[in-house]
Amino acid sequence: MKILVLSLLVAAAVTSTACTIDIQGEGQGVVVREQKRIALTGMPNVTIRTFDGSIQLRPGDGNEILLDIERQAETTAEANELEVNVSESGGNVLIEAKRPRRSNDWIHLGVRTSPSVRMTLTVPRQLNLEVHTGDGAIDVSDLAGRVEVRTGDGSVRLERVEGEVTVRTGDGAISARDLRGTVVVSTGDGSVEMTGRFDGLRARTGDGAISVDALPGSTMRSDWNVSSGDGGVMIRLPAGFNADVNAHTGDGSISTSGVTVTSPQEQEERHNVRGRIGAGGEVLTVRTGDGSIDVVAR
Repeated sequence: MKILVLSLLVAAAVTSTACTIDIQGEGQGVVVREQKRIALTGMPNVTIRTFDGSIQLRPGDGNEILLDIERQAETTAEANELEVNVSESGGNVLIEAKRPRRSNDWIHLGVRTSPSVRMTLTVPRQLNLEVHTGDGAIDVSDLAGRVEVRTGDGSVRLERVEGEVTVRTGDGAISARDLRGTVVVSTGDGSVEMTGRFDGLRARTGDGAISVDALPGSTMRSDWNVSSGDGGVMIRLPAGFNADVNAHTGDGSISTSGVTVTSPQEQEERHNVRGRIGAGGEVLTVRTGDGSIDVVAR
């Protein structure tokens, strides 16, 4: 395979950016790699958007953002036409990969590399973050602040994220481990697996199982809601947890442990259960259209 390497050094006034561009491959698709270093002039409020491609974020040292970009297309010319705009003002950062203007011209018969822009970022640990990709996975770890991630089609993985967290995917699994704070997650089609110390919790999938493991220190500052259109739901709660429970399944059984059931009184298979954990309090609502529900208070 023919390999062409081109290196450029660029100084941009707005972002104080240094760029290295590597162009590799011809004939079987091309990937253009570029790196930008963005100096921050205030508390980081970061918005990242790409029309198609995965996004990955990791924490770093210093008051700056290191952005690695991979533009993928059928030819070098097409890859270079994929624009990635970067701006920074007072800590407000916008990174946006725009949909190619010639996208309609790139529809051909046979196998062809579709244009996409993948981003990998090293950012300050404390920030406000909004991430959106039209089609691709999102991976975020070890960050704190207001974090909102959305993908039209793709999985989402979060690890050790703290603060006000919102996750939405139109189609894909959600895996969120060791979270802390208020969490809202939603997927149109896919499983949801979560562990963390939650202050608030809302989790929903249109089709898939849900597993929630609330760690010690979790509290209900407001009502919690966990629901699946089609799939089983498992919720584990820590010792000393207080809540009222309202559970319903359209087709399946409900089992509880550590829950004082107030209705129904009989222990036969039930589709609706109300009960209390500890001293009671805010309402934990659990729903599934088709599947079993397990609520375990340790």
